[in-house]
Amino acid sequence: MRHTYGKTLGKTLGMVLAALCLVSTLAVAGEMTCTASDGKGNCTAATGPDGTPVVVVGEGLKVGELMDCQNRGNMIDCQAVPRVAPPEAVTQQMTCTASDGKGNCTAATGPDGTTVVVVGEGLKVGEHMDCQDRGTMLDCHAERHD
Repeated sequence: MRHTYGKTLGKTLGMVLAALCLVSTLAVAGEMTCTASDGKGNCTAATGPDGTPVVVVGEGLKVGELMDCQNRGNMIDCQAVPRVAPPEAVTQQMTCTASDGKGNCTAATGPDGTTVVVVGEGLKVGEHMDCQDRGTMLDCHAERHD
C-alpha cells in the first residue's frame, strides 16, 4: 500500500509541476519586446513586462520592436504590434493679442473670440498666425499663404 501511495503522490506532484510550467509559459504570451534576432530579420528571443527572456518566433521583426505574442503550445509566435498613425495636426488660424515685448506672441484669439496662451516666436500683436495644439502648448507660426 505504501508503494501505491508513493506512485499516486509522485504522479500528482508531477502533474502539478507540469501545470505550473504550462501556466508560467502561458503567462509569457502577450506584449513583448524583441531582444535578439537571427541576423536575417527574424526575432528569436524576447522579454515581457517581467523582464524574463524567452525563445520566440517572430518573422520580420527586429531587436527593440514591440510585439504581440501568442503561445501556440510548441512555440511562442510573435507579430508586430500594429502602429496607429498619430492624428493629423489640426491647424487653426489665430490673431496675436499679447507679446512679451521681445517679439514673441504670448496670447492669441481664435475665430470664436476666446483668448488663449500661445508660443509664437517672432510674432507681434495683430499678426495672423497658424497655430497647432502640441498637447502641452499651442505652437504658432506666421500665417502661410500657399
